[in-house]
Amino acid sequence: MITAEDVEVLERAARTELTIKPREKRWTHLSLCALDAVFSINAKYSRVVHVCYRYALHASLPNPLMPAAKSNMVVGTVKEQRLDDFAQHVRMVGAQRFAAEVIANRGLTSTRGGILKAEAALWYAMFLVKHGVQTIGDVAELLGDDAHLGGVEADLAMVRGHGSGARLSYLWMLAGDDQHVKPDRMVLRWIALHLGPVNVDEAREIVMLTAERLGCTPWELDHAIWRAKPRRPMHG
Repeated sequence: MITAEDVEVLERAARTELTIKPREKRWTHLSLCALDAVFSINAKYSRVVHVCYRYALHASLPNPLMPAAKSNMVVGTVKEQRLDDFAQHVRMVGAQRFAAEVIANRGLTSTRGGILKAEAALWYAMFLVKHGVQTIGDVAELLGDDAHLGGVEADLAMVRGHGSGARLSYLWMLAGDDQHVKPDRMVLRWIALHLGPVNVDEAREIVMLTAERLGCTPWELDHAIWRAKPRRPMHG
């Protein structure tokens, strides 16, 4: 059970340890969130942005990156691309040509036994579409439905390059809205450093309560924790 004292402890820790910033810009199409999440692993971010813009130009996506406060000019409107359109674009040319000719990046999920990141992004899209997740708004609904979320994450974890799950956590961070958080290992680890182990439901509750005390959104607190990359708590 989360107590007021727990929230006070985390509020003090956040003010001391974290740099909390508002979301400045965001991708306005779920395909770009997927590409960003997949291509960001072990890569320079400037190259990731290049990948996203290359695809946005290829698909004629309107306003691919916008100030977060204005993103609703695309997100949730007819201007927002459905994810099955992205999957169709990749399938039409094949992952090899898509990587080489469309996004000009043949990066692999791993140097040993990895697949093209372009193929991994396609698998992400196909699994999300399978579960009815087509848009950024669908992700916000998904993050509030733990039963459905579990099935989606089980499928996405099968895509080569899953590793410790950072790629998947980053996808939810890119695509989720400011009020919905999916506590990942980083968040659970940070809370455990200060309060001891908690479960996912408790973590979600305490992040929301702490964010309210800090005067920020749950997403902003979640993102600050993610950037801080807290170390594992010591036991003994």
